[in-house]
Amino acid sequence: MTRLLAGCMRAVAGSLLLFAALPAQARRAEHASRRAKKDDANVDPAHWFATREGLLRVYQAHASDKSAAASDDGKSAPAAGASCEVIESSPKDGDAEARTKESCTMIAGRMPKGGTLLTYELRASGIFLIEAKSEKAAEPAKMEHLLLPSPMHKGTSWSEKRGPLTVTRTVKSAGKACTAADRKFGDCLVLAVVEHEGKKTRRKYSEVYAAGVGLVEDAQWELIDVKGL
Repeated sequence: MTRLLAGCMRAVAGSLLLFAALPAQARRAEHASRRAKKDDANVDPAHWFATREGLLRVYQAHASDKSAAASDDGKSAPAAGASCEVIESSPKDGDAEARTKESCTMIAGRMPKGGTLLTYELRASGIFLIEAKSEKAAEPAKMEHLLLPSPMHKGTSWSEKRGPLTVTRTVKSAGKACTAADRKFGDCLVLAVVEHEGKKTRRKYSEVYAAGVGLVEDAQWELIDVKGL
């Protein structure tokens, strides 16, 4: 009788522990479900694009990039860089698509090397670079270059031709925190990029965008400063 009572007490204790664990398990499952839904949600890519007027981003070439210039004494000059400032941002108005214009200046050895005015359209189908005008050009170059499609979610993939190469981008994650260029951002879009030439894979790298900031890292550049948030 004593052994039977002890067995019942152990069973009851085990059940109580099980029931106590269930709410914690349910909470963890709910949090995981929320993260998955956020990651898989169809989101407007403008969420991760630079559209705020006055926003200034300063980039530096990766340390491994061979584009760093050499100074007159033969020593390595500071790595090449670039700065981009959003100078105009207009919302969609009737049939006119929303547009963003930014001025980007290349920097070599801390000296400006000429600027380019870039115009983007934020369409229902995605963000397109439609125009680029350098300081020396009389007329802007027109184009239809898809930067980010809309809507986007984890697994979204698209390709572009770049000379002999085919560049394929796939959304690796969307809406999660990330670290890029030794900086922490709470809401990022991470793209896995693969360059193919025929059946050969030439290289793989990532492109990272941060909400409200735009591009923070790609194969060549890393963000080192941002102002105007």
